[in-house]
Parts: sequence; structure tokens; C-alpha cells
Amino acid sequence: MSSQQQSTQTGGDDKPGHTTPPLTARLVLAFGIISGLISFVALPFVDLEQLMLASDVYYYAADALLSGGDIYDVHPPDRSGFYYIYPPVVIFAFVPHALFGSPVIAYVIQTVLNGLFAAGIAALLWRALSRRGVSLTRLDALLFVGFAFTSAYSAITVINGQVNIWLAFAIALGLDALDRNRHTTAGLAFAAAALVKVFPAVLGLWLLRARAYRGVVSALALGVVGLLVGLLALGPDLTTTYFTEVLTGRYDGFDGAPDPTQTRGGAQRQVAALFGLGEPYVTVFAGAVLAPILGYLYLDVETDVQRQGAVLGTLLVTLLFFPLQRLYMVLAIFPLVILLYQLPPGRSRTLLLVGAVVSFLRIDYPLVEMVVSSTPVPETLEATLLALAEPFFQVVLPPTLGIWLLLAACVFVQYDS
Repeated sequence: MSSQQQSTQTGGDDKPGHTTPPLTARLVLAFGIISGLISFVALPFVDLEQLMLASDVYYYAADALLSGGDIYDVHPPDRSGFYYIYPPVVIFAFVPHALFGSPVIAYVIQTVLNGLFAAGIAALLWRALSRRGVSLTRLDALLFVGFAFTSAYSAITVINGQVNIWLAFAIALGLDALDRNRHTTAGLAFAAAALVKVFPAVLGLWLLRARAYRGVVSALALGVVGLLVGLLALGPDLTTTYFTEVLTGRYDGFDGAPDPTQTRGGAQRQVAALFGLGEPYVTVFAGAVLAPILGYLYLDVETDVQRQGAVLGTLLVTLLFFPLQRLYMVLAIFPLVILLYQLPPGRSRTLLLVGAVVSFLRIDYPLVEMVVSSTPVPETLEATLLALAEPFFQVVLPPTLGIWLLLAACVFVQYDS
């Protein structure tokens, strides 16, 4: 076993002795949880249609499977614009949702599963940090569970009945396996996440950088087997539909400057807003900005914090490239929490803390408009405030700004090391 493999297996060659968790890490997790709980409380007043949105889609798609229908051609009765968008084989995971004949029960099942996977993420974090010599308490365990299940990162997943916490668990399992030099397990875990939402396949780059070649092979094998199972069990038509119609329409970019009320973010939004570009240029430009950053993060991964910064950066670059981050920041919980608990004081830690807090903020332009218009201020001041807010929200949303700050923290982790 090489020295680098030994370092990876133990969780870091710079592993300290027993240390006390920094107060700032606990405060950031607590603030993230509070931000998420606010989303739950505000739901009935601002966005009630989000409740059960994804679990309804899963339920009716699975019901179509059981009744011999087309899983890609059904939608919930009151949600005409929402369809099942995963590979055919994944539909088998949602069959239990349809067995009871009730969308409400399907949502309850989905929520229970989300809670169990959140607990699994917490357990993996506990094990990973304990292995790194951090002295954890019951408070940390509660924070881990709460952050994985009810934080600003995961609240929308629970409200929708989405599967993103499942994917976050798979990614955490894979990263923990890499820590322990279990490359095959890591590849299988990453492939399981990528089989559902495709873009987690970018973690294959990290497997290559970590020289986890068995992980690359196992990931490719599981991906191929999963697609073949769907092909053989459900017929070629569904697989053809997935690749020719469903997959190609999942990651639409921007066409010129976005409206400030647009909820999709990411680097493509900044490129479109600042330069007025549309497809395909906006995608190419965003990739040209982000690719060198990822390359820089991969230059040196000798220490544990460098590795965690590179993994976190890999996920952040992916979420910035695709306009996905509000729903999918939960996928980055594992490396983010490891860094929050381990990164020493300095500018990289400051950026990490600030970036995390800003990424929790669910503030959009309509909310700013509502607050400003309902505040008793002179009309000229109201007009000035909205005139300043409109171009800001046209360019960037607060969660996106937080992700850029977190990515900057990853860059400084590399630079300072």
C-alpha cells in the first residue's frame, strides 16, 4: 500500500490528536437548521404547491408501471407539467409508494426514508470525524441529523418528497469508503447516485484523481448493469425515451439575461446576465470559467483538508455549471461538515463559514419586492431600493453567491497548503 493510500485510509495524514469541535462549526450547522425550519413554517403561506410535488410524481409513475402504462407519459392530476425523469430501472425503488393506493401514504413513506438516510449521513459524519480525532458529543449528533434532514439544504427535499437525501447518503458513503481505502464500495456508491440524477457521475473525476481505479471500474459496471436491467425488464422503448427525450431536456440553460424572478442560479446565470449570451455559448463560457478552478483544486491532495476541499469543490463546480444548487446542496454535506469541524483558522475558514451562512439564505426578488413595498418608506426610496435589487437578483441569487464563496474557500485551502 502506498503512503497516499495509507493516508486516505486513515482519513488524513495530518490527523490531529483529540480535538474539541469549534463553536463556529456548531453555530453554522444550527443556523442552517433554523433556516430550514423557517422554510417549513413559511410553506403554507408562500409555496404550498411544493408539498408532495416529487413524491406525487413517483407515485403516479410507479402506479403506471404496475398498471402497464408508460412511466414517462403520466403526471399527477393537478400537476400537469411534472413527469418522471429518472432512468427506467430507478422506478422499481418507488413501487412501494404505489402499493397502498394513496399519494399521501407515498409521501409519508418518502419522508420516513428521507429521515432514515439523514440519520445514515449523520452516522457517517460521526464515524469520519471520530476517526480524525474530533471529540464529538450528543449535541454534534443532533446537529448532524438536523442538518441532514431539516436544514436549508434539505428542507425543500423533504417538502417535495424528493430523493436528494438518498443521493447525499450515497455520496457520503462513497467518500467515507475512500477514507478507508474501500475503492470498490466508493465506486458503487457514487454510481448509485449517478444512476438516479446523472450529474453525480462527476465524482468519477475524483476517483481518478485519488487513483481509486477499482472504484472507477465498479462505478462503470454498476451504471451499465443498471441501464441493462431497465432495458431487459421494461423493454427498449422506455430506455430510448429516456435517452432521446427525457435526459436531453433536463438541464436547460439560459437564453440571454434572466428575469430577476428566475429561480435557477449557477454560473450560467452570471454569464447570461453579464454578457447577454444564450445557448450554446453560455454553457461553454461557464465551463471555461469553472474547469480551471477544478483543475487547480486537483493539483495537490496530500493532506486531508486538501482532499475534502477538492471533493467539496468538485460538487460545487458541478452545481454551478448546472443551474441546480437550491435542490442539490444537500449532496455536499459530508465534505462541508468535515471542513467546518477540521479546517484551522484563517481566510479559507472565514470564507467557508461566511459562504455556508450565505448559501442558507432563501431570499429572492419577489420577497424583496414584497418587503420593500409593505414597508412605510418614501416612494423615491422604495424605487431606489428596487432599482438596486433588480440587477443584483438578475445576476445572482444569495444561495449561488454562498456557493461561490464556498468554492473560493476550497481554492484558498489549496493555496494556503
